[in-house]
Amino acid sequence: MQLLPMHSGGYSLLSFQQWRLKKYSLQTTHQWSKMKFLPIENDQPNEKNTIVFKLHVHCKRGSPRITVKSDELKWLPNGSELIKESRKVASDSASKPETYTSFSCSQDTLPEFANNPIAPKYPDIIISKLGPGQEIELEAHAVKGMGKTHAKWSPVATAWYRMLPEVVLLEEVEDDLAEGLKSKCPVNVFDIEDLGKGKKRATVARPRACTLCRECIRDEEWEKRVAIHRVKDHFIFTIESTGALPPEVLFTEAVKILEDKCERVITELS
Repeated sequence: MQLLPMHSGGYSLLSFQQWRLKKYSLQTTHQWSKMKFLPIENDQPNEKNTIVFKLHVHCKRGSPRITVKSDELKWLPNGSELIKESRKVASDSASKPETYTSFSCSQDTLPEFANNPIAPKYPDIIISKLGPGQEIELEAHAVKGMGKTHAKWSPVATAWYRMLPEVVLLEEVEDDLAEGLKSKCPVNVFDIEDLGKGKKRATVARPRACTLCRECIRDEEWEKRVAIHRVKDHFIFTIESTGALPPEVLFTEAVKILEDKCERVITELS
């Protein structure tokens, strides 16, 4: 529920500017504190930097519990529908009430959204569960931000690296020994090659799958047959996205930022 990608956009997170819980609604704010981490795909709030959603769900008394899913979030292309509290009592009743956003035009008229309306990418993500008599009514504003300002705006979920494992057979491992070596590895690094005439030989089929658990050389006699190393100048990076941007885009954009930083350092030193 913390990671809820949206179509049409690539900026980050839902931060509440106004939300209301009616009588008999949920008594905890824990679920709503998590909603600021719902990523979406796409100064002062305007049609270029803010996307507004509303959610209004009611579980009637006497009815069974209901599940609120991400498809209940409705996009408001014209911006906020909630009137600011300070403006509710206006001296000039003919003036237009002031809401929490001021869009100069409807977002569904913008070229990037005209044929691609903003909506949750996955409609079945569970947001909450309501019991009889409970109700949720809220308005959520998605605002554009940068990860260096706050981690909540980062499109990267987790990123890590490991050194490339290198598995080498120091001698031929055949027949029953080959079968024994294959069964030792929990991640199937080794395979069996059929040499014909009933002969078999062990091979290193999937070296990248090796986790360096050392099960294959746990017994002393196997240390003479198998060697395991890390290639110290070869790194395997893994990037997980929150859903706002694809991992391949995250990588290329990160490389551009790193390149820019390096150029600034070189410029300062020269």
